[in-house]
Amino acid sequence: MARAFHYEKFFCNELTFEKNDKCLLLGPHPDDETFGCGGLLIKYPDNFDIVCLTDGRDGGYGEESKEELAVIRKNEFKSVMEKLKITSYKFLDIPDRKLIYGYDTFKSLELEKYDYIFVPNYFDQHKDHKAVTNLVQKYFINTKSKDNVKIVFYEVWAALAFPNYYIDITRIMDQKKELIQEYHSQSRHVNFLEGICALNRYRGMLVNRDYAELFSIIDLNTFMKL
Repeated sequence: MARAFHYEKFFCNELTFEKNDKCLLLGPHPDDETFGCGGLLIKYPDNFDIVCLTDGRDGGYGEESKEELAVIRKNEFKSVMEKLKITSYKFLDIPDRKLIYGYDTFKSLELEKYDYIFVPNYFDQHKDHKAVTNLVQKYFINTKSKDNVKIVFYEVWAALAFPNYYIDITRIMDQKKELIQEYHSQSRHVNFLEGICALNRYRGMLVNRDYAELFSIIDLNTFMKL
């Protein structure tokens, strides 16, 4: 008889934080923080500062002007932060789809003060998502960093090839679904609720849970060599 495959024994540790761990989540657009890390934010709201990097104005289908959409998406983000009880957040308002050119604004962030910096999976198929890795690398080329800072990749548009940490979100999946549904402007044309739930269900199977979010955590020196 074949044995059950317990994936977590081989590579995946449960991600937990101490009370004083300082985490920064960099979201390219309003919604990425929830799609990729909503369960984590529900569990550890007090550990996180969140920065929404772009204005999100190009994420629509023509129902509103770009200016109107930017306001709508910002308000959706604020609603999610309120539900999470996260008050430490900000917008950089770099033009959507032009994040790679926004380093002069991005460098105002004090990345070196954090223990963990969350960024999208570099292989996500969106140029703004890829740009976050480039901007963080450029920042640390020019800034002295803490020796123990960790970079954490999260999943939105592509599954991580080598995740090494997970959180079990089985009991809070309904809460994450509610947060996803706050992003009405995005869900009108793409069924993000079904897609993200399917991703979390699949990831849960890999670590013997019903639902999970998976992450790749690496040290800064390794990150800088990517």
